[in-house]
Amino acid sequence: MFDCLKRTMLIAGVFAVSSLSGCGGSSDQPELGRVSGVVTLDGKPVVGVNVVFKPDVGRAAAGNTDAEGKFTLQYLDRVYGCKLGPNTVSFDWPPGGTNAVGIPTKYNDSAAFKFDIKSGSNTCDLNMESDGSEAMAPLEL
Repeated sequence: MFDCLKRTMLIAGVFAVSSLSGCGGSSDQPELGRVSGVVTLDGKPVVGVNVVFKPDVGRAAAGNTDAEGKFTLQYLDRVYGCKLGPNTVSFDWPPGGTNAVGIPTKYNDSAAFKFDIKSGSNTCDLNMESDGSEAMAPLEL
């Protein structure tokens, strides 16, 4: 019985040490700030558009607008946020989607929307106005 108890304690100890080895370790994921906002065109919500935040260097983060034009960015699957620092915003549609609302091409220009993302929560509302120019086309996949 004593050997069985020693073996059980040894196995429990090995399990405890191995389960802690991942805690506090380094990660190659950059620090992220949570980002949410609302996309509007002429004061009306833009539904079903992908909002993409692109940092100067590194992976972009994206979120899809809901029925109220609200979005929350995801960096990876179930990892919410966006890389800290300057980010340029662009728009796209899910495969098979269309620019039914007519977002003007100028809003996909690299200078249209820029935000400096900070640690913590960031609200980035994207308010656009029609100007009679050509509407941007969805990316061809």
